[in-house]
Amino acid sequence: MNKGIIIAGFATCGKSFLGKKYSNVIDLESSNYKHINANSEEMPIEARKGTKGEVNNKWPSNYYQAIREAVKKYDVVLVQLKPEHFDYFDKNNIKYSIAYPNISNFEDVKRKCIKRGNNDEFIRKLSKVFIPFYEDCLKRNYEKLYIINKGETLESVLIKNNVKLIVNDGN
Repeated sequence: MNKGIIIAGFATCGKSFLGKKYSNVIDLESSNYKHINANSEEMPIEARKGTKGEVNNKWPSNYYQAIREAVKKYDVVLVQLKPEHFDYFDKNNIKYSIAYPNISNFEDVKRKCIKRGNNDEFIRKLSKVFIPFYEDCLKRNYEKLYIINKGETLESVLIKNNVKLIVNDGN
């Protein structure tokens, strides 16, 4: 039986922050599964986003397997928000929720991308999918839709919705 919940979050919503801060939360950064040598230390992960890389021939099945394993170990499993992942979840009757920035606030998304070191190509791609991905989300079979308004974080929204978060004690 699964222990955790899956939350598919749009870029910049705070998945990585939560994965580092809370011991019962994992951020399954997709590029670590999608690209060969994605774990290379040569370039920070945020700077790699939007760059071309050799696709792992096990993608996306390796990512889905990691998600299935993670829900057995963690209370909250944060994953990349992409329509093809929703297709997989829906086809396999996997429950999930969605975290999305308020659609009237792409400038906040852009500001966060710049702050964390994303390149212009990544930001351009996000701007193109921002509204279409949101519209797609609304058609899906999700359990909850967490909208992150200006001044909020995914962390504050989850706390407000009584999602159990356990602060990492450093061990």
